Amino acid sequence: MFRGEAADFWLPSMTYDADTKDEIIEYSPKRVENVLFGRPTTEQADASMRMYGVEAQYVLGIPKGFTASLRGCYVTRVRDGSDPVKFWIAGDPQPLPPELCPTPWNREAVAGWSHG
Repeated sequence: MFRGEAADFWLPSMTYDADTKDEIIEYSPKRVENVLFGRPTTEQADASMRMYGVEAQYVLGIPKGFTASLRGCYVTRVRDGSDPVKFWIAGDPQPLPPELCPTPWNREAVAGWSHG
């Protein structure tokens, strides 16, 4: 059986500056175990991802137990001795109903480097 790895999902929360009313986005990490990191197919890495400003590097398999929204978040791989690299999630991937997925994962997310 496949076994994923630990990853930190950095979830955004937005507040506003009291004086200027500018948006302030802060990210808080959520550790998720058993995340699959796979290479994107040609279809998944095509030009349609450019509308999100993301160059596809991975397709993530998200475990069923993680239900938070992925809109606007980024992920870092948890590996000993390496500097974390931010991989931004493209769009707002939605989970499939758990009963339709016999594996531990029920959501795919395209992640990659952001350009702009």
